[in-house]
Amino acid sequence: MARRRLSEAIRWQIIGMHATGASFKAIGRQLGYHYTVISRLVRKHRQTGAVKDRPQSGRPRVTSEREDRALLRIIRREPFSTSTVLKRAWLPNRHLSTRTVRNRLKAAGMAARRVIKRPRLTDDHKRRRLAWCLARQRWNLRTWRRIHWSDESRFLLHVTDGRLRVWRHRNTAYTPRNIRQTVPFGGGSVMVWGCISHDCKLDLVTIRGNLTGDQYMRHFLEPVVVTHFDNHPLATRPVYMDDNARPHRSRAVVDYLQNNAVTTLPWPAMSPDLNPLEHVWDILGRRIQALQPPVQTLRELEAALHREWLQVTREQIRRWTGGMRRRVDAVIRARRGFTRY
Repeated sequence: MARRRLSEAIRWQIIGMHATGASFKAIGRQLGYHYTVISRLVRKHRQTGAVKDRPQSGRPRVTSEREDRALLRIIRREPFSTSTVLKRAWLPNRHLSTRTVRNRLKAAGMAARRVIKRPRLTDDHKRRRLAWCLARQRWNLRTWRRIHWSDESRFLLHVTDGRLRVWRHRNTAYTPRNIRQTVPFGGGSVMVWGCISHDCKLDLVTIRGNLTGDQYMRHFLEPVVVTHFDNHPLATRPVYMDDNARPHRSRAVVDYLQNNAVTTLPWPAMSPDLNPLEHVWDILGRRIQALQPPVQTLRELEAALHREWLQVTREQIRRWTGGMRRRVDAVIRARRGFTRY
């Protein structure tokens, strides 16, 4: 059982009570401490004039400050290294524990955190991203609200989160309640297409099979996009955005869009952080995973996606589309690199 520590106020109260003539046992009975605790505190006060605990040496450090700085240089070069790998690379001829490595990193303000995943950017990708953002840095909301953002996304029936952890005792890894059962390829998936703008949200469409240019025209552009665009006067006709996927850039699709007076927004490849529709896919995925009871079939998953799509409000969409200037500025500040979006 852990001993109760005396607060500084209680310690001075004990000194005051003893100064008035109270005995050690009387003070102990009144405050609920053993009389030896009272006597040691009074003796310490007589010797030092203070009531605080004396400094304790503790276990001596096994590494110097210079060696600790060497560890930080290693972690800056190899930030994905485990504590075991770091221990071997840091001081290979010393007997150190991985706990020591983690303690030194923690003392330096570092901790193992979730890795952020982003598409691989080449120099050409970065150059095109920067040029795209510089050309639109001065756009105001009146211009951005004409953009209709489109994208496709695939949702797995059973999502396996690699960051999942389980609280368990030692040697119980194979206890059934501690095992997360999985199925190959997530049990199947449903792929959908969506389109949003600052002022509207078009119908969500399920993609059957592999997406081709012909399917893209017949199932998305003709019945959804062009029909919606034709309801706008030519002077205020929206601008359509897609992400340069191969079906989007087939000759038949390009000709179809030109023949129907659909203006497209040039798009820098590998730039999902510039598309506000990605936020919608994220919130749909979170809502699907939170469903109780969870979806069990692909048909249930498809129905849930369409249902949750309808629940996305205009206020949420406007919050995402209304921040395009911040996104553009973030890419410019990041020198064409990654952003927090």
